[in-house]
Amino acid sequence: MRSLRWLTFSYLLPVLSFGFGLGCGHPASDKECQEIVERIATLELSKSGGGTDAKSVGAQVDETKKELATNTLKDCVGKRITQRAMQCVHNAKTSQEIVDDCFR
Repeated sequence: MRSLRWLTFSYLLPVLSFGFGLGCGHPASDKECQEIVERIATLELSKSGGGTDAKSVGAQVDETKKELATNTLKDCVGKRITQRAMQCVHNAKTSQEIVDDCFR
């Protein structure tokens, strides 16, 4: 479980550092930032095979979001984000795709 939080954070950090600094878009809402964290955590879980039933995945994603909420999400909310980036997050097949394609 701890490794999932670390993996999620390691993918989210470049997104927060580089992707949100662009001048277009709108300030990211808490809901949008939660969606990004949730999508990365879900993709990482499915990649690692760590739980396949919806209840198990949901519990692990919720725990990851709680762990990241205190610092990581605070760094996300209010940063510039575009609708295109959010659509990319929703359509991404891997967490690496989110980092490489959605916020660059």
